[in-house]
Amino acid sequence: MANILRIGWLFPNTLNLHGDRGNILAIKAEGLRRGYSVEVHQITLDTLDFDPMNYDFLFCAPGEIVHFKEIVRFLTPHKNALSTFIETRPLLVTGTSIAIFGKLMHRCEDYSFSGLGLLNVDCVENKTVYGDDLYFTCCYNDKEMEIIGCQIQMMNLEILEETPFGLLKYGYGNTGKTTQEGVIKGQGIFTNTLGPVLICNPWLTEEIVNLIEHNKGMHPDAIKRDNTLEENSFKTKLNLIKTKETALTNTALSEQ
Repeated sequence: MANILRIGWLFPNTLNLHGDRGNILAIKAEGLRRGYSVEVHQITLDTLDFDPMNYDFLFCAPGEIVHFKEIVRFLTPHKNALSTFIETRPLLVTGTSIAIFGKLMHRCEDYSFSGLGLLNVDCVENKTVYGDDLYFTCCYNDKEMEIIGCQIQMMNLEILEETPFGLLKYGYGNTGKTTQEGVIKGQGIFTNTLGPVLICNPWLTEEIVNLIEHNKGMHPDAIKRDNTLEENSFKTKLNLIKTKETALTNTALSEQ
């Protein structure tokens, strides 16, 4: 039915780090605000009838790397459908779970395993975990925007032939050595941003739901959302970032 938004939440019992379920709450709240019925379906390793194309939006939260091989095995029969989904419908993958969709995951224990290969990306587990603020510019659904959040970097993301989702103004990003942040492919967002990103940046949430509406042929006159609280919060966080001491070498703040 055209007035129902169907959300697929990938492996919430397995991939549940950093409180990123808030991204589900953000999409659901925006859908309800626009007057839609919103269904959230939890896909687990025991789900028997998973079909990515049954959903308008898929979300995959960060998780412990030790679980990724079994998740890749579960998703492999759906690889072609997931590839089509990424090109035609919005997907959000945050944190470590980007590795599930990449080519290879290199562990600290000197072994590697294959991801789904839907992204031409190699992931390398870090021996130490880095945490800090994250601030970058990006474009989604033809809308330029600034994104702010935080990052708990358990791995480096080596982009081989993919387009970064954002360009850093502050933060570690994909490797700590470039200004690249995450990956964008089709309508899919793969980002290091935690926070959760859709709670901290409702302008991105709005564009995702705008895209869902477009894909479903729905073009209602949505009442403009009041983002005053989030915009003020953004400014406060940005002022802190601009005045903090950092040892990062890829920050662009010094050039502003």
